[in-house]
Amino acid sequence: MESAMDVFDPENDSNREQFRRFRRKRYVAKADGGQYIISIFRKRQSTSSVSPIEGNSASRFTDARLLYDDDNMQPRPNVALLLEDIKQEVENFDSEGLDVVGKAGSHLLKSCKREEDVLAEGGESTFILFASLLDSAIQGLMPFSDLILQFENTCRNVSESIRYGNSGRHRVFEDKLMRQRAQLLLDEAASWSLLWYLFGKGSEVHPEDLVLLPTTSHQEACQYVMGDHTAQLCLRIVQWLEGLASEALDLEEKVRGSYVGSYLPSSGVWHHTQRFLKKRNDDPAIVQHLDFDAPTREVAQLLPDDKKQDESLLEDVWILLRAGRLEEACELCRSAGQSWRAATLTSFGGLDLFPSVEALQKNGKSRTLQAFELESGIGRQRCLWKWASYYTSEKIADQDGGKYEAAVYASRCGNLKRMLPVCTNWESACWAMAKSWLDTQVDLYLGQVQQDELDPSKSSCDSVMNGTSRQERQSLQVPLGPESWPCHVLDQQPLDLPALLQKLHSSDIVHEVVCRGCKDHHRQIEMNLMTGDIAQLLDLLWSWMSPLEDDKDVLRPHIDPQMIRFGAHLVLVLRHLLAGEVDTFREKLMTVGDFILQMYTMFLFSKNHEELIGIYASQLAPHRCIDLFVNMMELRMNDSSEYFFGFDSIAARYIINRVLQRSRDIKIGNCDKTFYVSEQKHSQSLQKATAIQWLCFTPPSTINDLEVIKAKLLLRALMHSNVLFREFALVSMWRVPRLPLGAHMILSCLSELLKQPMDTLLSFDGDNMSENLHEFEDWREYYSCDAAYRKWLKLELENANCSRPT
Repeated sequence: MESAMDVFDPENDSNREQFRRFRRKRYVAKADGGQYIISIFRKRQSTSSVSPIEGNSASRFTDARLLYDDDNMQPRPNVALLLEDIKQEVENFDSEGLDVVGKAGSHLLKSCKREEDVLAEGGESTFILFASLLDSAIQGLMPFSDLILQFENTCRNVSESIRYGNSGRHRVFEDKLMRQRAQLLLDEAASWSLLWYLFGKGSEVHPEDLVLLPTTSHQEACQYVMGDHTAQLCLRIVQWLEGLASEALDLEEKVRGSYVGSYLPSSGVWHHTQRFLKKRNDDPAIVQHLDFDAPTREVAQLLPDDKKQDESLLEDVWILLRAGRLEEACELCRSAGQSWRAATLTSFGGLDLFPSVEALQKNGKSRTLQAFELESGIGRQRCLWKWASYYTSEKIADQDGGKYEAAVYASRCGNLKRMLPVCTNWESACWAMAKSWLDTQVDLYLGQVQQDELDPSKSSCDSVMNGTSRQERQSLQVPLGPESWPCHVLDQQPLDLPALLQKLHSSDIVHEVVCRGCKDHHRQIEMNLMTGDIAQLLDLLWSWMSPLEDDKDVLRPHIDPQMIRFGAHLVLVLRHLLAGEVDTFREKLMTVGDFILQMYTMFLFSKNHEELIGIYASQLAPHRCIDLFVNMMELRMNDSSEYFFGFDSIAARYIINRVLQRSRDIKIGNCDKTFYVSEQKHSQSLQKATAIQWLCFTPPSTINDLEVIKAKLLLRALMHSNVLFREFALVSMWRVPRLPLGAHMILSCLSELLKQPMDTLLSFDGDNMSENLHEFEDWREYYSCDAAYRKWLKLELENANCSRPT
């Protein structure tokens, strides 16, 4: 029993399966078209996956074993029986058997093909979904902060669809590939979530309706965190990591029907130790009483079975605390018969003292806390509870207690040393460091507030909080006062955020899995976002996806297409979110960002997603956009494969609509305000009329349906020209001799295209072409008369200015 605890692996549920409490699980049984929901108690299913090499080495010899189902594996008992099966299969081979095998092999190949199609569709669907969402944000239909959340939800939904949506049977390699793709999308969702917490969430303000006078320690802590940049950054990182863990629990509940925290009543009571004591066994290593303080007071242990049950319970409590679910963790302890433990997890009757606006609103006007602190002093009860939690975690660890029990109490006071042993992934270790650092900053600030109330001249916490060395901290140990953390506790905390992230790379401090996680692409992206080093982030993204040196058109073989998509959308989101704050890295965000966007558009072009290219090409610099389309036209014209006009028609139509729409969005504020209004209108009309030039070109003669394309371009030009003619006619009614230059530029641009015979023009899309063509002719006649009128007006004004002879 004891040896099993020494090698207890928190990532492997199989070791604690026999100690797991019964779970409530829902099953749906289908019969005669009806569904019956059955709720039964069963043990929690293990989350550990079976190794493809170890669990499926014998599955390749028969057609039924080529595919496997996670819930219906049939392992062979030993090698002898496996060889006997092979021998029997070989002896039974005949011509009929070969036909059957051939048919079965054909069926399996078709099945495998369908699985590959499913995988392809699951991955490529993100390209279309992201393009649609981005287009809505660019057009102003949603703010970019909401766009980030939509990106996160899209990644989670597609990941869930890939991983759990298809209930069919898969080969080992296909199942592994699906898991990897689903996990990559979850990692991307985590990066979008962090981006929202750092840049999209916005600043929070202290609710005025919750202000208490005199203030409480919780209000002081919240105000400090809202005003201090470093503390606010720590808070958002903690909230981000807790949100990820909470999302993982929600997904587990959705897929399995339950998650950690479902225990039978009184399952946390030490029944084995109770029966042992009733037999009057005298063992000094076993506790003699059953109160919760007995193991610490008597320096003894529970029986191994009770100890493992407690550790299993506390592991689930740790998981809930890691997800920011304090209330659920307390309720879990109560449901297991350990109400005393629930009381030790919180202070002041269950108040949540996390320094956030959400916790402040949840607590409301905490008169109880105010009454306590009016009597004993601000923050003193909080300090006492923190010290109790700290010594509890240290005492449990010193007596070889459970590591999860020590970690649970360490999380309540920021004792990083006792939390890291149970942090076996990057997110958990980062959460432990950030939360511990945040708690320490708040504790030091509240300690300073206490000292200022007693004697302002002895306040010395500023020097500690502003990054002093460890030798200086030791010299400040006495002035810090008896209620401050000792130096060896403060030395656990980093001096700044880069130092915190550097600790994640140290194998001497964290688990080796955490060190390996720092090399993951999305973990590197997230660490750069935390430090705000956007320039380094852009260089990192470009280094992953830049073309090979010997061939500029070939992507690096190791880069995932989803990473290219992520990089392109990240660049566009950062450009909009940091539009007024990117002076330090504006040039790199534009230049390197254009490289990434151009790479993504070429990738879409190579995957026949021409309908999406216009959304991203319109965000490039003008000269890069021209080079991009020239390159794509050359590639398409030199392509030996059959080409269909319909592939590019949607992209071309989108680009034309966007250019024409943006050409009409020119505002007066963009012009020189020293001009008169009439001069401004003339300048704007010229800029708007130049957009027609996009439509006045002759397509290459090598493409199919040349005449149809020319007719469509002419029809679109006529439609937009008529819209501009109406606008110009209204704004050019000034009694001035100057001609409306915008209208006459349009007439000159379309003069060559309208020299075709009328019957030829009306043969394409007759009704629309006829209606717009006749309106265009009417406007041409109107502006001809308008030109004659303005010529006469010019002469009249010149004659009026001439002096009469005396």
